[in-house]
Amino acid sequence: MEYVMKICLLGDGAVGKTSLVYRFIENRFSTDFKSTLGVNLLKRKVQVDDNTVSVQIWDLGGQEAYKKLRKLYLEGSQGGLVVFDKTNQNSFDNLDDWVDSFKQSQEDAPMILIGNKIDLKDQIKVAEKDAKEYAEAHNMSYISTSAKTGEKVDEAFKALIREVIETQ
Repeated sequence: MEYVMKICLLGDGAVGKTSLVYRFIENRFSTDFKSTLGVNLLKRKVQVDDNTVSVQIWDLGGQEAYKKLRKLYLEGSQGGLVVFDKTNQNSFDNLDDWVDSFKQSQEDAPMILIGNKIDLKDQIKVAEKDAKEYAEAHNMSYISTSAKTGEKVDEAFKALIREVIETQ
């Protein structure tokens, strides 16, 4: 089957959303991405199981200034990757705001919780156990990733795409 879908990346600024998208789209990593202003839209055609999926990825700016625009950007989204930085406790503590925004807009659409920056092992502040418990409490899967090394990035996007296909 062929699908066209819109998925959004949500989370505080500097958690690595843009880096995750570029790792998924172009298999590259850069240390000099600028903060996303508003939203960044990218596309990729991907094979997931027996399905060809043309996926539009909306990378939402994490800054407070864009909060008013969130509902508009989330409109029509079929899934969300909610991202936090494993080395930044505040980005984890702020997840409720992102999850609530997504659920208000797209109540039943699947979400996956992403703990990014696992390559920074000696700087990790958010315990794996806490992330898994949060995901479970909010009916989400949880995946730890590294946009820098590429670890589990494809898996995270494809897991969400699978969940979206299953709900259609």
